[in-house]
Amino acid sequence: MQEFLDQLQKQVPGLIIKAQQADIDHACTDWRKRYQTTALAVLEPANTKQVQGIVKLCDQFNVAISTQGGNTGLVGGAVPAAEGSAARRAHVVLKTGRIRETLEIDESNLTLTASVGYTLHEIQEYALAHDLLFPLSLASEGTCTLGGNLASNAGGVAVLRYGNTRELCLGLEYVNAQGGLCGDLRGLRKNNTGYDLRHLLIGSEGTLGIVTTACMKVYPAPKSRCVAWLNVDDIQAAVDALGFLQSRLFSELSSYEWMNANAIDVVQTHFPAKAPTCPGASDHVLAEFTSLGPEPALREQVTKTLEALLEEQTSVRNIAIAQNGREIETFWALRENISEAQAKEGLNVKHDVACTVSQLPVFHDMAMNAIEEYGVEVRPVLFGHLGDGNLHFNLSALKGVDSAAFLKQQQGLLNELVHETILQCGGTVSAEHGIGQLKAELLREITSASNYGAFVAIKQAMDPKNLFNPGKLVLI
Repeated sequence: MQEFLDQLQKQVPGLIIKAQQADIDHACTDWRKRYQTTALAVLEPANTKQVQGIVKLCDQFNVAISTQGGNTGLVGGAVPAAEGSAARRAHVVLKTGRIRETLEIDESNLTLTASVGYTLHEIQEYALAHDLLFPLSLASEGTCTLGGNLASNAGGVAVLRYGNTRELCLGLEYVNAQGGLCGDLRGLRKNNTGYDLRHLLIGSEGTLGIVTTACMKVYPAPKSRCVAWLNVDDIQAAVDALGFLQSRLFSELSSYEWMNANAIDVVQTHFPAKAPTCPGASDHVLAEFTSLGPEPALREQVTKTLEALLEEQTSVRNIAIAQNGREIETFWALRENISEAQAKEGLNVKHDVACTVSQLPVFHDMAMNAIEEYGVEVRPVLFGHLGDGNLHFNLSALKGVDSAAFLKQQQGLLNELVHETILQCGGTVSAEHGIGQLKAELLREITSASNYGAFVAIKQAMDPKNLFNPGKLVLI
């Protein structure tokens, strides 16, 4: 494949080509270090034209492309397929971090157009400098890129109010499997002129094309913020409290995060922040409210509503309202550091599931009962975006038990029990993390033959040589 690399250097001037083993190893190792694969080279284009040149040569030499943003995904979607996979072949990793041609705002249209190499944090800060809000918010926002957010249809903590990445995208441009530039960046909210291709590309995990630029919605930046911590009896109490708050503060409630006792215990073991506690209450809720109005008015409104909640629902035991920015940071640190704290304690069986909010307590109890019936001893470290029905149902070994041995012995059974239960509850096995290569076989198993056939037909029509991210999402 030296001729391929030589032609890249010749025909795509300015392209950075990294063929050193250390660079390849770094780019071919996923965030969780679950997949450690290989590639011919790591390519770092600086603009859309270079992406087109890369794709045309990959088409000519039959070289597959794994597109990678910040490489923060959790399902192996941004690294080449694992060794031994039927999808393994000559491969390059195309990193998008240098693609920074466009970053602009149309304040009258409330849209932001950006190249995919910008990190989510950079886009948030750019919008804020114009007194506007780009509401997508993730724990990895300092590293993850707009391109990765679009490819995975990222969710995060503000979906309850603003929706997933899909709801925030008005248009995008992408490079197709022949190197052509497709799409639409006009930022129109009404446009019924044919198939809306952006919805195929969003969430496609790099299997249908390489997104290079996108037009996203922005909103007037909130002028006030109020964050509360609730101590509740269980997940059912958290769901009931959510209904109460939405019936009174629907427009102000922007985030609603639930955490069980183990999740907070793990964080407090490894980080200095301490959560408000209350005798008799085991679980926790973090609720954030924002408004375009003055902060005193919002705080008064939230305080009165929470006081009424305490009086009406005895399963809500205590409520603490952050009194300043420092306390807000402490509350959010408790939620955002759960995954990192879990990693410090060793390997665990992760699940990213979702169902209707009303079914979450049913799923929770069914899944825990099933695990108990099979005699598997686990420490459930459960948390998630309860406001939109998404739970990170993570299961750790008991304290003192080797986590690697636990994973090896129990992961298969626990996955089966959790996936079976969430499907029985009308839910999904992947809420916001995607399918990647981790769940590609599972997707084929749980999807109807007709639906999966449609997936395959779309993939074959848009990428007939299977150049884009083979072995991920749809298996052909």
